Amino acid sequence: MVEYYLKRSASDTLSRVDKPLSGAGLWVHSTDRRAEVLAIIDHHGLDQNTVHDVYDRHELPRQEWKDGISYSFLRVPNSVGDTVPLLAVATKHNLITISPHMAFVPAEADVFLTTPTSHPPSSLLALLAKVVTEYEKHINRLSESIAKARKHLKKHDVSNKDFIEFVSIEDQLNDYHTSLNGMSDVVRRLGENKEDMFKKSDLETIEDLSLHLSQLIVSIGSNVQSVRSIQGAYSTIANNTVNQRMKALTVVTILLAIPNVFYGMYGMNIALPLQDKAWAYPAITGFTLLLILLVFVLARRYRLF
Repeated sequence: MVEYYLKRSASDTLSRVDKPLSGAGLWVHSTDRRAEVLAIIDHHGLDQNTVHDVYDRHELPRQEWKDGISYSFLRVPNSVGDTVPLLAVATKHNLITISPHMAFVPAEADVFLTTPTSHPPSSLLALLAKVVTEYEKHINRLSESIAKARKHLKKHDVSNKDFIEFVSIEDQLNDYHTSLNGMSDVVRRLGENKEDMFKKSDLETIEDLSLHLSQLIVSIGSNVQSVRSIQGAYSTIANNTVNQRMKALTVVTILLAIPNVFYGMYGMNIALPLQDKAWAYPAITGFTLLLILLVFVLARRYRLF
C-alpha cells in the first residue's frame, strides 16, 4: 500500500492525502507490496537494485548517493525488541520511505518536522529524529528492566529464568549498539553535505542528532556493563553457595561415617571385646559421640565449613 503525506507550512500538520498532488512536495510511504514499489521506482527514477536491498531483513545502516538522490538505510526497533530495515529516499521534490518489515506511520514524525514537506532533506532529518527517539524509549525501557531484575535478585534466589532474561536484554542491547553505530555513520555522512542537500539549520540538526546518537551508544555500553556485572556477581554467589553446601555435606558425611565404623564392627557375628559387659553399649555409644564432637570441633577450628 502506498500512502501520501503532506505538510504545507511549518504550522500545518503532516496529514495523509488521498491522491498525489501535482507539483506539491510529498512524503511517499510504502510497505511490502513489491509491485507498488516498482511503480514508485519507475515514477521517481530510483535505482532498483539499491531499493530492493531494503527487503533484506539483515541490511545494515548505510548512506548512498546515486544520480543526485540520497538513499539512507536505517534500522528501526520494533515492538518485540528486534530491529528491522527502513529505507528513506530523498529526491529533489519528495521523501520516499519503504518499510517492508514493520508498520511505520510517517505522521508519527510530525512533531520533529518543522518545515513543509516541499523540502525533502528536512523530512529526512525528521524521520531520523523519530527513529533515534524510538531507540531512546527502548533503551530506557531496558534500563528499567535491568533495575527491576537487580532488585528482584536481591530478594529472591537466582533462577534460570532470571539468567535467560539477562541474556535476552544483552542481545537486544548489542543489536541496538550495532544499529546505532551504523546510523551514526549515516548521520556523519549526511553532515558532510557533499551533495549540498542541507541548509545551515539542517546541518545544526544533524549535529544534534550525532550528539544524541553518541549519548545513546554510551548508555548502551553502560547497560551492557551492568548486565555483565550482575551476571558475574550472581554466578560467583551461586558457585560460592554450592561450595559451602558441598563442604557442609562432606562434614556431615564424615560425622555420620564415624559411628558406622564402630557399629559395623560390633554388628559382626564373632566374639568381640566387652560383649559380655552390661555397660558396653553406653560406653561405645558415648565414645562415638565424643569422637563425633571432637571431629566437629576440629572441623570448625580449621574452617572446613
